[in-house]
Amino acid sequence: MKTKAIKFIPSNYVESGIFESPKPALKFIPEWYKKQNKYTGGEKVLSKETGNPNHTIKACMPVFDMITAGYIITLPADVHFSRDENGSINTTWATNSLKVIESHPNPQYDQFNIPPEYDPVGFKFINPWIIQTPNGYSCMLITPTYRDDLPFYSLPAVVDTDEHPVSINFPFFIRKDFEGIIPMGTPIMQIIPFKREEWQHEVIEDHDESLLKKWKMAEGKIGNRYKTFFRSTKVWK
Repeated sequence: MKTKAIKFIPSNYVESGIFESPKPALKFIPEWYKKQNKYTGGEKVLSKETGNPNHTIKACMPVFDMITAGYIITLPADVHFSRDENGSINTTWATNSLKVIESHPNPQYDQFNIPPEYDPVGFKFINPWIIQTPNGYSCMLITPTYRDDLPFYSLPAVVDTDEHPVSINFPFFIRKDFEGIIPMGTPIMQIIPFKREEWQHEVIEDHDESLLKKWKMAEGKIGNRYKTFFRSTKVWK
């Protein structure tokens, strides 16, 4: 089967090459995840009751697959956030070559329940990339996953990137306690392409016997059951 390709095209060819290109999310593993030991206490211990190892979140493949899903667009320049005596937020950035941040009018989201740790004033990251996908494919845009260290929250969206001809900017909120610089190269949005298909849901009482048998087989293995018997490898290049 032919591999599908997502394309990132500079929205302004004059600016092309002066900012970092999007890359697979695998290249942006969070520092906390790198430091996390695979076993609680640092050493492998098998449970006397179940025989299972003392795994941590580091061994959870669904978490790894979420962190590494799709592609990351990064901040193209250092941005400094400061607050004046009235609490108003000011933004400046380190380059005159491109616009990096703009405000997002409050009336456009006045009914949205903004998390209390974020300032109610909205902003937008100006995305320097046009995103294109093959016919029938859209993109889910989400704030970089498992990145609570970031001082902002990018609002999620789904865009039909096979039809949309211009760049998509990313609305976000900044933490109330944040002042300082968000550095160039910081992940600002995770882009996950997916195929558009019609779905319907069913609620049934019968169980798939073949899957139950597969689970019974998996129970015979100590640890890594999901990874060994149920997980499919995801490839993002």
